[in-house]
Amino acid sequence: GHSLLDREMSLSQPANLVRLVRTSGLCILRQLRLEEKLLRSPGAGNWCLLNDGTPERSVVLGISGKPHQLVDVRRALDDGVRVIKRFSGGGTVIVDRDTQFVTLVMNAAAVPDLALFPRQIMEWTGTLYGGRPHGVFADMPGWQLRENDYVIGERKVGGNAQSISKDRWLHHTSFLWDFREETMKYLTNPAKQPRYRANRSHSDFLAPLKTYLPDRNALATRIEAALEGMGLEVAPASIEQAEDAVAAHHRGSGVGTTGVVDLETALTLGPDDRAPMLTGA
Repeated sequence: GHSLLDREMSLSQPANLVRLVRTSGLCILRQLRLEEKLLRSPGAGNWCLLNDGTPERSVVLGISGKPHQLVDVRRALDDGVRVIKRFSGGGTVIVDRDTQFVTLVMNAAAVPDLALFPRQIMEWTGTLYGGRPHGVFADMPGWQLRENDYVIGERKVGGNAQSISKDRWLHHTSFLWDFREETMKYLTNPAKQPRYRANRSHSDFLAPLKTYLPDRNALATRIEAALEGMGLEVAPASIEQAEDAVAAHHRGSGVGTTGVVDLETALTLGPDDRAPMLTGA
């Protein structure tokens, strides 16, 4: 029943209230589709989604990602690795059960002094994760925001992407709790990369969070205090409530731009071609 949720949402909620969903094993395709709809649901309020791991190994491209420049298309097709194109910009990630996802979908009014531009949002979320004393990783030596990545020392532990509309913004991060060297074979070493990477291979460039954090629940445990430290009010919620909020408030077509890449067709295309999408996947 949406009527109860509608009523609950329309009661005068404080502008800085964030609903925090903590879940695990949520399919990344379902998650990205939900996030895209939440962004386009201005009446749905502010959300923070934290998902520990996705069951099926997948490659996720940014909205303008060109498969042949970023992915070993033949190998992904042969091994049945799903390639997803998401609605936000940014780079390519390979995700699996050891990837931890944190997404913020916020109305401009939630953080009134934040200018809605990529750099400013990057800095705000950088403080959420690394700022003292409340940041999730505030006690970690060597933690910093480098270009658009979260790094410890010289190694990347998290990648970020954003989508910004008129008075609503989304910032999502994939953190590497752990990674297996062999999964990186599906990605190419991209031509366009952050300067600090200096053309290092994936194994020399990435670091698993498990070497720095006491247990894999640390992110989920610490995020609430970090959000409160940024001046937000936090209320727990479920993934079903987020989906109900979308059903009640979503504007625009039901389809969205997130979907599964048609790898068989991609094989026939050139390096400058955009990702062909499967319909109904």
